[in-house]
Amino acid sequence: MTNSTPDRYTGPTENIQGDLEAPSLTAASGSSSFWRRITSPACADTDPDEWVPEDRERPVVPPRLAALCESCPGRAECLAWAIVSGSSGYWAGTTSADREAMTAAGNTSLEYADVLQAAERARRAEPLHAPGWGSAQWYRKRGCRCDECLAASAARRAKQRASASTSV
Repeated sequence: MTNSTPDRYTGPTENIQGDLEAPSLTAASGSSSFWRRITSPACADTDPDEWVPEDRERPVVPPRLAALCESCPGRAECLAWAIVSGSSGYWAGTTSADREAMTAAGNTSLEYADVLQAAERARRAEPLHAPGWGSAQWYRKRGCRCDECLAASAARRAKQRASASTSV
């Protein structure tokens, strides 16, 4: 069986008009810029699976994707669409949790989105352990969310899934 990758979409995005009955939000308040097409999305030639992970979203947008979003001319429209549609995945440099927090706070601006991501990055930058001691144990039982512990926990889960699938 061969894996075929879908052709990359290089044209303008479809009209991202959201639900007209949705509550008015700061970024999705019906401004004329929200209803226009994004003609040059920075993510047009990337793998769509990167943006909506199968496993689950990380609390911080991966750096490569965040850089693409930061450079995108349609970032505000993308954020507005993601909030109105309730989409999961990484949109406009935010996570689903970021967008929920933004909606709850009543602030759906790009500046607030950046503040939320910066705060989460800062929280993860400080491990609760000495360098090199990160483990699934620190992640699960002690609450350390540094990249080292996150990677150890993900590796442990992958190993458990692999052993469970082979034993069935």
